[in-house]
Amino acid sequence: MPEDLRQDDVELLARIAHRYYVDDRTQEEIAREFALSRPKVQRLLERARWSGVVDIRIQAPPWLHLDLEDALRNAFHLSDAIVSPSRPDAQSQREAVARSAAQYLERHLRDGTVVAVSHGRDTGEIPRFFRPGRRLDCTFVSAMGGSPRVDNPTNPNEICRALADHCGGRAESLYAPAYVESAEVRDQLLRQEAIAQTLGVAGRAGVALVGIGGTDDGCTMVRGGCLSTDEMARLRRQGAVGDVLGNYVDIEGHLIAAPHRDRLVALSVEDLRRIETVVAVASEAEKPRAILGVLRAGVIDVLVVDETNARAILDLAGTAEAGQPAPPEPRRNVQRG
Repeated sequence: MPEDLRQDDVELLARIAHRYYVDDRTQEEIAREFALSRPKVQRLLERARWSGVVDIRIQAPPWLHLDLEDALRNAFHLSDAIVSPSRPDAQSQREAVARSAAQYLERHLRDGTVVAVSHGRDTGEIPRFFRPGRRLDCTFVSAMGGSPRVDNPTNPNEICRALADHCGGRAESLYAPAYVESAEVRDQLLRQEAIAQTLGVAGRAGVALVGIGGTDDGCTMVRGGCLSTDEMARLRRQGAVGDVLGNYVDIEGHLIAAPHRDRLVALSVEDLRRIETVVAVASEAEKPRAILGVLRAGVIDVLVVDETNARAILDLAGTAEAGQPAPPEPRRNVQRG
């Protein structure tokens, strides 16, 4: 018996807890039986838990890393973190993370939601597993331009179409390249009504679904012909570790002032900060530093990642298990009028 409770208190707590947890009675039913108010029953159930009268044990499956998800949420002030189990090869790992991201969208998307979508192999895998149980009147809009050299499943326009097809929503495409020849060409494009309107819709989205790119010579930006290997090497020399929507950051989350930024047709980091929920998806083995940099940039609310990357991020950050303080809170949601 808990030392700070009298015998009759323990008996009352035990009886009420038994009715609730074992007999599956509602709080209203318990209140009538014991001649108590429903709020009083709720307070007694809470007291039963913190006093030790009730000991709740969760038998989580071994592949569910709840402690690791908590560590990520606490370290980076995320609203949610979902860690997928490790898989033996890159493709099956990408599928596991994409499945988790698809399930998150199925749980949280509501009619009328506008979702801004980036490019990438990880985001491109999500439509395969996105199967809401009902029709969703959502709009999926490209948050950046594409590239004719990138496979269709990783182009934002194609990802938007596939997501819309699987829920009965609609897609809004951005008919522009991710990078253009010069700042002047970019400015001309942004003055075109169709392009400005699409980016405007993306910037007002309630949810953004983004990948996190690396800076290796095999990354999507290089494979798609958006940036050359020489340009990527220069970015690495400037300290770039990764990108979100073509916006490159260093390991501390600082934006890299690279010349190519003036040629980028995409939402900016500031645009992302104004979106209420930004969901980032990452699975590749070479991504820990890129993910950490983007997390510290303060644009991510929800991280969907594999176990190996999750542990590596925390180790790099020197948080949680290393006993170091978490990085300063990076994100403040901006309420739009």
